[in-house]
Amino acid sequence: MTYDIHKVFEISEQITRLGSVDEVVEGLSRLLKRTVKSRWAAVYLIDKEQRNFLPARISGIPRNQTHLFQNLALNPGEIPFLKKMLDKKQHLIITGSKRLAFLTPELGKQLQHLTLMVLPMVVRNQVIGAVVVSRSTAYPPFSEKEIAVVRETVAHSALAISHIRLFDESLDMAVEMGRRIDIILTLDEINKAISSSLSPTTIIETAMEHIERIIQCEFVAVLSEEKGELTVLAARGKDITVPPLIVPGKAISGSSLAQEVLGTWKSSYVPTLSAIPNPGPVDEALALAGIQSAMAIPLISKEAIRGVLLLGDTTAGQFGKEDAFTIEKIAGQMAVALENARHFQEMRSLFISTVSSLANAIDAKSPWTKGHSERVMEISATIARELGLPDEHVERVRLCGLLHDIGKIGIIEALLEKPALLSEDEFPPMKLHPEKGVAILSPIEQLHDVLPGILNHHERIDGTGYPRGIKGDGIPLDARIVAVADSFDAMVSERPYKAALTPYQAIRELEQEAGTHYDARVVACFCDHLRRKLGPEH
Repeated sequence: MTYDIHKVFEISEQITRLGSVDEVVEGLSRLLKRTVKSRWAAVYLIDKEQRNFLPARISGIPRNQTHLFQNLALNPGEIPFLKKMLDKKQHLIITGSKRLAFLTPELGKQLQHLTLMVLPMVVRNQVIGAVVVSRSTAYPPFSEKEIAVVRETVAHSALAISHIRLFDESLDMAVEMGRRIDIILTLDEINKAISSSLSPTTIIETAMEHIERIIQCEFVAVLSEEKGELTVLAARGKDITVPPLIVPGKAISGSSLAQEVLGTWKSSYVPTLSAIPNPGPVDEALALAGIQSAMAIPLISKEAIRGVLLLGDTTAGQFGKEDAFTIEKIAGQMAVALENARHFQEMRSLFISTVSSLANAIDAKSPWTKGHSERVMEISATIARELGLPDEHVERVRLCGLLHDIGKIGIIEALLEKPALLSEDEFPPMKLHPEKGVAILSPIEQLHDVLPGILNHHERIDGTGYPRGIKGDGIPLDARIVAVADSFDAMVSERPYKAALTPYQAIRELEQEAGTHYDARVVACFCDHLRRKLGPEH
């Protein structure tokens, strides 16, 4: 031999300290090429899925012959002596006709004057690859010492490859575990967020925001089902324009991926939307907008389909099994939360209908106040929206406006129907109606948050109101809003003892009393709204 065995083992040790599988196999193939007078040396690694050996690195092959080896897989099932090597985990020396088992006809010409040594790469009794070392038949056969050196070198490299792979797999597993933990935490966040809300809008927006956070997608839409038809509830695009056919309020017509899911109740995935033959108008619109991959997931709750969640991305084949699993979990949470919100809205509507009937019954005691409570309700809600209050607060103010005079049910009808201003003796009983309203409604737990607005809607900013004489910001905002709404409706309504003011006359009166009777900010906001709505005064 023409090599220094100590030098070989030193280089072999250096190879084992390399940081990647590619570096190790390249170093191994080069070392074997130099060590035992080989023509070339090739390293093959097992492909677990295909269960054959694929070339990882070859050293010493002329460039014009490299293509012969690049795609030459070795299949143990088709090569008996290779299977024997794997079973016994021992090296093989291949000469003569045995070489043909490796060869394509073109390659056979290149190997006909070579002796091949094939060694398995074994780690913990598992074969992870194989090494093929060739030598010209003009040289003596491989000696036992050469075989031992090659075996030892290959064993070191095999162990290094196994460790690198184990480390890489551990890193991949850690990344995947981190991703799964993130998904679990996100699902928990979504569950808490949407379960704590009974607003369909909030539920949908929260779910869509979280979907965009954990799933790579550039389009999300939520479709509701009603009597077999789909309608867009919400749709948003990132870096794409949402097609006009899929904006909120639009009915989904024609065949589509979403319509298919509505019929099957099963998730459906299209890796390339533009490849669908004869697409329906919605799928075609998404494809024209740049969406390639699309996924539709049914929203199922209580054994009924409530809608469809539709996702899209501009990259073909974007969504995988993990994405589908995650989105299906989110869709399940959404469906339950939306169903709860729907039941709540139904119960709330029934409740509002009941208390509206009660408020209307009070207003109907006098022909002059008919519809007053409902008008105050709508005006109060308008002011709340103009102030930029959130939807939940707007709804609370609506209820305050509707129920602000509920305490008048305990007032003598003669006072309510009197066709003139109340006397000083008659006014104190009337001033009790805010407190009586609270007493009537306080047993109803769902109305506890509206009681402050009802109790204090006759308080004044300067502290001269009733029933408690509080002032300024000490008066709840709901009450300050209802006070303006109540007064405005009274001003523009006819009474036996006064004519109705025009809206602009009422505006001027409100502005004159702003800061003393009424909250200045509430008055300014409402009057600005009225002027925009009414236009110039004639």
